[in-house]
Amino acid sequence: MSVYPVPTTLSPSRITSYESCPLKFRFVNIEQLPEPPGIHAVKGNVVHRALELLFHLEPNERSRDAAHRFMATAREEYEPTYDITGLNLSESALRDFWSECSDLVDGYLAMEDPREVRDVEQEIYVTASLGEFSIRGYVDRVERHPDGSLVITDYKTGKSPNPNFPDSKMKQLEMYAYMLREMRGELASRLQLYYVKDGTKNVAAPSEQSMNFVKHERRRCSRRSRRRARRARFPPRRARCATFVHSRTGAPSSAEIPPKRRQKHHSSTRSQHN
Repeated sequence: MSVYPVPTTLSPSRITSYESCPLKFRFVNIEQLPEPPGIHAVKGNVVHRALELLFHLEPNERSRDAAHRFMATAREEYEPTYDITGLNLSESALRDFWSECSDLVDGYLAMEDPREVRDVEQEIYVTASLGEFSIRGYVDRVERHPDGSLVITDYKTGKSPNPNFPDSKMKQLEMYAYMLREMRGELASRLQLYYVKDGTKNVAAPSEQSMNFVKHERRRCSRRSRRRARRARFPPRRARCATFVHSRTGAPSSAEIPPKRRQKHHSSTRSQHN
């Protein structure tokens, strides 16, 4: 019997979280400790919402003015929520936040003419079973290329990755391509990541080989997480992760807490969040 119950269904972003830091994964996904909103994630959600509304329009109506009208709509939707109030920004910092969101919308418009994108589907729920483990999530945008093939696109509001290292966001997009293929029987011909902050566009062409790699890697990830749960070992992987864990939970940022102390420790951290 596992010391910790391991989720049997995860999104691609949660899988990436496990691979980057098992201890953070344990706190966020297994113990579900409270996690305050992060400014970069909220900014991304606001911009995604504005662009989602833009693509509800007919192609010839997707102008810059329309994009910024929807940016204003997204602001109205988010402003009273905890996503914004929980950031605890000063008035000047909040003004900068909304200004940066508008700049990111402009960054997207500089990369692509939305009037040329056809047959758009958005926020498509996808899932796939991998034996005892399944992956699920929402694809931001799917459209048809002029040649009739399927294209999956996602927007990123953070910095583009160093080209000398693998793009973890593209790995996530490959998981979405795998799930979409499992559900529809059609493999996308193109995966696109738009890093709207700096205008970088990363493109990949999935293949049956890459889809098999996704399947085997996700199964291996599931086995590793189950072994860690049985052994109660979810160590921090790097200093940045350890800092996150300490700031969110008050937990020691180095070694694992001894099993006999674990329950008492997390009871106290939970009470601090309540």
